[in-house]
Amino acid sequence: MLWSLLTMGVLLSAKPSPADEVVFVPCPHSTPEWTAAQERLLAFDARLSGLPDEADAQPVEEALRELLKSRCFEMSREERTPASTEKGVPPALSLKAWWREGGRAWVESYLELGKPGVRTVVLPPGVRPALALETAEPTHRLASLLCSAADSDCAKQMEPWAAGVDAAFARERERQEKTTQLTEKIARRCAQDARKKPARWRYTAWRTCYRASDSYDAQPPVVRMRAPADGWLVLRGRRGHYGFCDEVRAYHLGTGTAWVSQSCSELALHEDKDRRGAVNAKATDEARVAQVMVGTLALEPLREMARAVLLADEPEGRGRALPTSVPVPEGYRIEWRERKSGISSVGMGGGAGWFTTAQTRLKWSWFPPERAEPLTGELTWPDSSQPMEDLADRLVAAAEETFKQGCPARLVPTALLDFTQAPGVNRLDAPEGVVRPQDAVLTALRNWQPPPGCSVPKE
Repeated sequence: MLWSLLTMGVLLSAKPSPADEVVFVPCPHSTPEWTAAQERLLAFDARLSGLPDEADAQPVEEALRELLKSRCFEMSREERTPASTEKGVPPALSLKAWWREGGRAWVESYLELGKPGVRTVVLPPGVRPALALETAEPTHRLASLLCSAADSDCAKQMEPWAAGVDAAFARERERQEKTTQLTEKIARRCAQDARKKPARWRYTAWRTCYRASDSYDAQPPVVRMRAPADGWLVLRGRRGHYGFCDEVRAYHLGTGTAWVSQSCSELALHEDKDRRGAVNAKATDEARVAQVMVGTLALEPLREMARAVLLADEPEGRGRALPTSVPVPEGYRIEWRERKSGISSVGMGGGAGWFTTAQTRLKWSWFPPERAEPLTGELTWPDSSQPMEDLADRLVAAAEETFKQGCPARLVPTALLDFTQAPGVNRLDAPEGVVRPQDAVLTALRNWQPPPGCSVPKE
């Protein structure tokens, strides 16, 4: 089932008088002031590039604000100050990522506007949140795994996760665009809005419309976090729809030991006239096949999967996800105008999500070593419209593909499993709930007996 959401924002205004107007225009290319502005940009770029990831970013953020106020960059006032967040000055980790991923291209575009020929504006990305030792509260649930922003080894370890989550966000943006055609709708709406204005105000109206059209994009955080390397990760719930398994899986992150208990069946339907098409819970349960599998998963994929699961419900950023280049409509005078009462503009922001009846919910629990406080959460399975959750699903599947049956290196953590729960299942699929089958899969783990030649470790 697919749903989508489009929102509209309206800024009201009165008709301006020329005396109330302040006009900002690009610097002509290759003039002394243009050359000086380019030198200031290069100097700021060097300063920000040399800023340590763990440093206080406020002096550099203030320097950026001063740069944007200077001649040749003052048209940047047409955007909200993108290098700030609701919490104020972003951490260096976020500011540097913003600059590298589109902030510099946006600032530099104001020098390009001074050149002759076809001009293009750059819409800057928003600032991504940062999750690292210096940026998180001491009580953050992942505090024990967070690295310093200065830890280059940790940053390198995060590269596969970062690449995966970027790809997941890109897939979701592409799907949203195909679903909503939002880019085309924004371009059409902004052009229509600008045409209603006097010629001198058309660029301002057009650009303001784009500024108002970016509030629903999601952005992945910049993360510095070690993969958990010990403790038990437990996944519980139903996987599948018409053919399904109610199950519990326990993975030891130190050894790769894997315990899997399943109760599998297919949905049986009533055939009598009054209940035709409804699930026959009795027949479905009578067809169940139970099994317990013991073995190992490859350690590296298991730990990468665990990190993705723990990060799946971390807050995402909001704002324009990527820098976007938009050609200035032909005939527009490139000049940003302001007046006390503002101007009219209509913006469009959009987001789209989806779900299907084939999706279920899995509950996860991580039990760190040495009786540390466990963490819990849920995943939509086997895929999700939430990119970080979707990446976690993909990594769970990849890790589980490495399963090799064998003797356990660790006993099943039955005492810990008593503290886990399975999420509910749609009542249409499970009219009598899943408490009994979930109890049964736990009982099967407790009653497991090793096959001949397989020794059971003692703890």
